[in-house]
Amino acid sequence: MFNYGMTYREAVNAANPYRVREERELADFIARSRQEAERDRTAYFQPDCSSEGAYTRSSTAYREDLVRMLGWPLCGMAEQRETPEAVAAHVAREALCDIWRLEIAAARGLTLYGLLFLPPSSGPHHLVVVQHGGSGTPEWCAGFNGESNYNGFIARCLQQGRAVFAPQLYLWAPEHGTQKDRAGRDSQLKQLGGSLAALEIFKLRRGIDYLLSRPDIIGEKLVMAGLSYGGFYTLFTAAVDLRIKGALVSCFVNDRFRYDWPDWTWFNAGRTLLDAEIAALICPRPLFLELGSEDELFGADTGVREAEKIGQWYARLGCQGRFRTKVFQGMHEFDKEDDGLQFLLGLQDG
Repeated sequence: MFNYGMTYREAVNAANPYRVREERELADFIARSRQEAERDRTAYFQPDCSSEGAYTRSSTAYREDLVRMLGWPLCGMAEQRETPEAVAAHVAREALCDIWRLEIAAARGLTLYGLLFLPPSSGPHHLVVVQHGGSGTPEWCAGFNGESNYNGFIARCLQQGRAVFAPQLYLWAPEHGTQKDRAGRDSQLKQLGGSLAALEIFKLRRGIDYLLSRPDIIGEKLVMAGLSYGGFYTLFTAAVDLRIKGALVSCFVNDRFRYDWPDWTWFNAGRTLLDAEIAALICPRPLFLELGSEDELFGADTGVREAEKIGQWYARLGCQGRFRTKVFQGMHEFDKEDDGLQFLLGLQDG
């Protein structure tokens, strides 16, 4: 038997109290540091509220910080402003719309796939970008595969005469395509100075470049809506892209210290930009937040508290009517009632 040079022996758990203390110390240290981060974030995020114009101008630096935080290739998008090409394949014709599959060449060898729904009239049409959530697809969001927690949102938009684009994110379940490794791909991109969120927002913005170039789309009043992960991408894309004139974020905005999932965590975000500050980069553009009272993933209580922080910026600018929070009776889903949808479509009708 190998001689380790010592004869002393003890139970394997003899030193466990030291490790228990280390865990407790680390938890206490992070809790104290998060309290400090709240103060740091408040001191950092101070846009000029003297007027809407001043607010928007002073938000530019924070928007640039957000883009840098998310990383490449989003921070290099200024290099890719030419209109991308797209391949369209007709899928079906229904009473509400014609359905097309689009493959948009986003640049850098990347393609954005999605479904485009066009009303039967000649147009041009107002456009709603509708973003699916985790384990989702445009087809699932549209109801091609049966009932879902999207509650017919795309059809409800079409019934109001809107065109809809439903993009695919790197979020599908295994039965909807090849196996994927979201966490691994995110890590690989972070090693390169980027993130999966940055890449997907880059692709979404390139999709918008293409869609707004179409003669059958009205570009001036583009709006976006998303559920869950789709709410995340709606929030962040609208914060970054001023062409989005209004947003509906369902079942996402919340306390990011409570829900600190790796997908939504970036270096030093807790001291600079979390959900309330990112939403404030949408202000003074209209924003509607939905929170499910029985949401099984994200608590409505902390969501309401984060929404109150957002509402303060609209109030300071005197445009409270452009921000609304609704806690609806439901779970992790789009609200079955049309309050949020009518809020969005009213922007296009006004």
